[in-house]
Amino acid sequence: MEYKQKILAVYQQIDNAMVNNDTQSLEHILDDNYVLVHMTGYHQPKREWLEQIENEQMKYFKTMPQRTTITIDSNTATLICDTKIDASIYGFRTTWSMKMEMHFEKLGENWCPVNAIATSK
Repeated sequence: MEYKQKILAVYQQIDNAMVNNDTQSLEHILDDNYVLVHMTGYHQPKREWLEQIENEQMKYFKTMPQRTTITIDSNTATLICDTKIDASIYGFRTTWSMKMEMHFEKLGENWCPVNAIATSK
């Protein structure tokens, strides 16, 4: 499988795990030091994000990727996805239009997400 296909498959696994409240899969997929930078600018460590998914402070109903580009530079890659996410964040439900920029590092044959930056569109 081509590297870009592998990276896209990982991104799709993350989206599916978010919607299915599958924090065990997210724990396995994401780097231990993974950080999610929210639209507010808050840098959220992986463990805190997973806990908020588990207790449904962050509840994801549907992801709707619109356009995705992937660039690879040796053992690092960047995926940029214009997406819409139907989610309830701290009790406020809406469909968020955002740009997700996810950074990956190649570990052996696997591409591991190390951080992501969400910005509003």
